Amino acid sequence: MHDYKPFSSLISNILPQLAYAKHRQLLLIAGEQNWCYLQATELLKRLNYPPVQVLSTSGELTGSSWPEHIHQILGQEFQHVIYDGFSGLVPDKLAALSGTVQAGGLFILLLPELADLQHWCDPALETFQSFAQQRQHSYFNQRLAGLLTDNSLLHFSQTKGWQLPPKVSPEAGVLSLTEQQYCVEQIIKTATGRANRPLLISADRGRGKSAALGLAAAKLSDKNIILCSQQFTALHSCFKHFAAEQGCHYQEPQKQLANLRYIAPDQLLSELPQCDVLLVDEAAAIPVPMLIKMLTHYPRVVFASTMIGYEGNGRGYTLRFKRYLEQHFKNMRSVNLELPIRFATADPLEQHICRLLALDADYKSTEFNNAALEFSELQATDLVNDESLLHQVMGLLSLAHYQTSVNDLRHLLDATAQRIFVCQQRGTLLGVCLVAIEGGLNPTISKQIASGQRRPQGHLMAQILAQLTVEPSILTLNCARVVRIAVAPSHHNNKIGSKLLAHCEQQLIANCHWFGASFGANANLLKFWQTAGFNLVKLGFKQDKATAEHAALVLKSLNRDSPLNNQLKSEFQSDFALQLLDHFNQLDQQLVEQILTAFMPQHLDQYLDKRLKSLLTTNYQLHAIKPLLWRSLWCTPHSLLTCDENTKYLFIRLILQNWSSQKVQIVLQIRGKKSLDKLFKQAVTNWYEQYLLKKLP
Repeated sequence: MHDYKPFSSLISNILPQLAYAKHRQLLLIAGEQNWCYLQATELLKRLNYPPVQVLSTSGELTGSSWPEHIHQILGQEFQHVIYDGFSGLVPDKLAALSGTVQAGGLFILLLPELADLQHWCDPALETFQSFAQQRQHSYFNQRLAGLLTDNSLLHFSQTKGWQLPPKVSPEAGVLSLTEQQYCVEQIIKTATGRANRPLLISADRGRGKSAALGLAAAKLSDKNIILCSQQFTALHSCFKHFAAEQGCHYQEPQKQLANLRYIAPDQLLSELPQCDVLLVDEAAAIPVPMLIKMLTHYPRVVFASTMIGYEGNGRGYTLRFKRYLEQHFKNMRSVNLELPIRFATADPLEQHICRLLALDADYKSTEFNNAALEFSELQATDLVNDESLLHQVMGLLSLAHYQTSVNDLRHLLDATAQRIFVCQQRGTLLGVCLVAIEGGLNPTISKQIASGQRRPQGHLMAQILAQLTVEPSILTLNCARVVRIAVAPSHHNNKIGSKLLAHCEQQLIANCHWFGASFGANANLLKFWQTAGFNLVKLGFKQDKATAEHAALVLKSLNRDSPLNNQLKSEFQSDFALQLLDHFNQLDQQLVEQILTAFMPQHLDQYLDKRLKSLLTTNYQLHAIKPLLWRSLWCTPHSLLTCDENTKYLFIRLILQNWSSQKVQIVLQIRGKKSLDKLFKQAVTNWYEQYLLKKLP
């Protein structure tokens, strides 16, 4: 017979105190799985606070669900929630669920005893490791166990009973709406004031930024307002507050209410619908180039984003995008919401989640000096045993990439075939490079992968190389792929990234045949990799939903005897010429230009040259000279790169990407076909001078 009296004190004393303080708390129930389920079920009966959200893959917990995506969790509120750790510790889900707990509520976490946690067979562990590279020991769980011994949370153990419960604030919780009201005023000011004065709103979760968008929109009933976000489900709070203020009814599937309507970012930029005000929520999840395009078309824009969020960390976005706004919009404004409105300040649950998942990891930038740079390799144990170093690494990775996920912490600690290289100066971290070791698979699996029969987790670059060459043996060899490289923003011009890559290469050359990276292609990034000696060998056909960029694969051979790199480089150059006419005819012009810098000249047909020279002496038309220009350009691609910007743009769009004259006129805002013809012929003259120079021996 189980004794549930221990919960009596929780129900009668601690919960009323939490409600009075307007705080939320973490309750850890640790023990054998069946015992934990039994305790959780009985506790739910005694709490009597429906609805309760239960995240679990087990049917033993009533009302359990296990959403595949975190946006299925966000945008809801529950008095209490349960996270079943026995279903697997997934940081993204853990963090997202904590964001749904109301003031006065509990986040109930079910786990094995903490002493067993690091060696426990966690069902989620294999999802953070590559095929054929698994291990049972989890450094993420080891760190978690150490942090959960903190007595500032509620802890009920099967073997030890209740640990000493934390003290709850004796003061009544106060929710301040002052910051949110100011934020609403600034949104209205942006919507009704002078054009081209964008507003940037930054806030941690629970600060009411989405609600502020809805409240402000309700006060702008005479305006046509578009609300934009990657995930519609994250906007329910905005629509609910809009409806409450307007005195109308809102049902969650609705994407338009009165003068407020939702449009996804890609649809917005492809259709460019008219509106008076554009509100962009969770802007950190949208690529900065897309945000910039919004600014060029819409004169009144508000950008709001979560900084320590469960969709991702927004610090990198804030630094880059705010810098851009300050440079191009001198009258831009920014608002930071620091005080929570869904719970009182110093909320225990928020503090626990931030600490457990390193959501508050913050990189402190330093001045570059003349001291020597130190390059070394870190182990997962170094990070687990040094919380300060872990926060520096996570903080720097968050700054460098806007697609940072809460899961990245577990990838960092538990990815088995990952190596962590760093650059430091007098003990200060300046750069981090995460490298995944891929391949080394047996011949049978390799043949199945190369033929497309299997696609096991991980080994991204190795699989692509095998499929490009139709050579299974590539998968039996080791290759190294840069998962992420990050350099402190204040040191971007000191070549630290290039030096760190060179160090990685020296450490990898003994065991790996190839060194490469996959990333969302843009001109600046590709230039960095090409300068470091990597060749572009593949450009993905699909655009990434988050970045709107095509994935680029760059490669460098670490084995001098391997012809693979040059073979793939040559094949890409041949294919790309035709792909630009069709599939890649919308590719960014600057990216096309950067790709051309690495292309080799081809054999020049003397008869082609003679025809071109002859045609240039006539009053030629675009359609007549286009085929000759196309063939000549691919024979001497570098002849275009030294031309003026106008010539490069026209040749790439009209000749290489086969745009119509009408489309170029619209984009360049050129009136009349004669004006375009005049501009084009001047471009041809400019290019031909460079073409003749490039032909000289």
